[in-house]
Amino acid sequence: MEETLDMIIAPLRKRVGRRSGQATREQLLEVAADLFARKGFHGVTLAEIAGAADMSGPAIYNHFRSKDALFAEVVGLMYDEEVAVFAEVLDPLDSVHEALERLLERVPAMYRGDGVLQLLGLTAQLEAVRDPQLFGGIARAAQRRDEVAIRLVERAKAKGELPATVDAAELGSLLISLFVGALGYRSLRAPSRAQFAHSVSTFRHLLRALRGGEAPTRDTRLPAAGRD
Repeated sequence: MEETLDMIIAPLRKRVGRRSGQATREQLLEVAADLFARKGFHGVTLAEIAGAADMSGPAIYNHFRSKDALFAEVVGLMYDEEVAVFAEVLDPLDSVHEALERLLERVPAMYRGDGVLQLLGLTAQLEAVRDPQLFGGIARAAQRRDEVAIRLVERAKAKGELPATVDAAELGSLLISLFVGALGYRSLRAPSRAQFAHSVSTFRHLLRALRGGEAPTRDTRLPAAGRD
């Protein structure tokens, strides 16, 4: 599998004393992440996941009671990794401006050419909206990620970088959505890593212009033909 899958199952791989059953479980999580990302939740069966992991269909129930449970664990691991990355970048900071720059430096490593992480995230959000009762845990996991940025906004408010009236919860969630949404989408459209790096660089110029650059002087004169 591509390096992206390592991000999704990294927490499991860090545990010591793994048994063969645990190794099988990790393999199932890795295979499931790839299939859920490429085919969507409803486009995959447990039997297909088992087959891709070189095991029989019934044997998968020794590790996961249902496809719902397997999907929830795959997505939960993805969010755990995202929370860890965002926290590593944002927790030491008290400036939203600096946070934007640091995130742009990190984004190319978070979003890779195979598209698994991006597609899995989109699939997770769709299923959370379609069936909030079944997949309420997905929304809660996404909220943990947003809370990292919300804490940053609170620190920026305390520092005086942002007005005291700013809605920290809304701004924090929007900040995460900006990166996960806009750049995640661009990474799926980019034909190569170099093209995505170009998109990130261009996005940096956009953010700088929005936050500090002055708008170009607008020529309000009428075209020559319309002048008196």
